[in-house]
Amino acid sequence: MSNEVEVEVKEKKVEKLTKKDITIAWARWYAYSEVSNNFERLQALAYCGSMTGILEKLYTSKEELSVALKRHLSMFNTQATWGSVINGITIALEEEHSLLEEDDELGMTEEESAETITGMKIGLMGPIAGIGDTLDFGTIRPILMGIFIPFALNGSVIAALAPLIIQSLYMSGLGYVFFHRGYSVGKKSIMAILQSGRIQQVISGAGVLGMFMMGSLSATFVRLSTPLEITTELDTISVQGVFDSIAPSLLPLIAVFLIYFYLVKVGPKFIRIITFVMIFALVGAFIGFL
Repeated sequence: MSNEVEVEVKEKKVEKLTKKDITIAWARWYAYSEVSNNFERLQALAYCGSMTGILEKLYTSKEELSVALKRHLSMFNTQATWGSVINGITIALEEEHSLLEEDDELGMTEEESAETITGMKIGLMGPIAGIGDTLDFGTIRPILMGIFIPFALNGSVIAALAPLIIQSLYMSGLGYVFFHRGYSVGKKSIMAILQSGRIQQVISGAGVLGMFMMGSLSATFVRLSTPLEITTELDTISVQGVFDSIAPSLLPLIAVFLIYFYLVKVGPKFIRIITFVMIFALVGAFIGFL
């Protein structure tokens, strides 16, 4: 009977935070994650600000609260949506850290627990940022823009706003799920996600869809043709007509692939590429090649 009472008391000690507390912390992080950036600590102020309510509930001593706040004012920078899982894991670790004096069976000293929290944040912020930036800004955003740009060019106001609205809803919803998931599963969650291979599958699938979209955009918006003609004794042959008979929009496709291979071989020298394209277009138009 006494053992059952001890288990119940221990469970009551662990349940210091509610779902409402976690949701409020997520709302603060989502609202300020990109607002308070600075060159010294990047997102640290927003991170610490999102944790204030949590820390105030976990630590009743001013000294402990001060140490915890300073712990989360160290430099931090990641992609805010996917990085929400780090916030959730941190809250779970902070809750565990606050129980050290109440429960000696956690098998970790106070200093080791604090180092675990800091090390986890530093270790995960880079990989998570790579995943989030690749999917949200390198894949999802171009796809949405590619879908709605043609409608916006035809005068649709809704199409002009749709990419912003859809991506905002997608990112806020995903961040909410990751925030709560990180807290509920704790530090094992991100390792389970990364080791499962699902992230790579999502990235690969989105990349294939993105390539289809980029091909469609290239054929639609890249304009390149030549007025050159070959005159023989029997007939006048249009060079552009020959290209069109081989494959429609062949010249735009060649131009896109040349730029792509340049990016692969040389790197993202965008100013150089734009300058070269402008010079090529002006010279080609002047000599009658374009």
